[in-house]
Amino acid sequence: MDNSTQLLRRFTLALCVWREARSESLLGKMLVAQVIENRVNDKRWPDTYVGVITQPLQFSAFNRTDPQVSKFPAEDDKEWPDCVAASDLVLNSPKPLTSANHYHTKNVHPSWADPLHITNTEGAHIFYEL
Repeated sequence: MDNSTQLLRRFTLALCVWREARSESLLGKMLVAQVIENRVNDKRWPDTYVGVITQPLQFSAFNRTDPQVSKFPAEDDKEWPDCVAASDLVLNSPKPLTSANHYHTKNVHPSWADPLHITNTEGAHIFYEL
């Protein structure tokens, strides 16, 4: 994998973590990053980070109608370094942190959410292996 592909993968993953989980703990950020990593490695989803993250209606912060879609961290954003660190930890880990491939916040109840398949809960998120 060339350097530009690695940089794109790292930035896209960190941006998704920032948009979806910037107010969460480092573990919460890592779990969101791991969901994306798990999807990249699962034949049911695209095999690239950009492909997984920008797939329609999968990560709300990348949906055209979501207010997060046009937001980027400022240079002095205090959460950005942790989002990058969480992404790097997941990208460089030899072992997955979780088997989860879905998550949602606790304030929504998607039709696919099955309590029998919960793998983790952290902060405002519930994680599932489906």
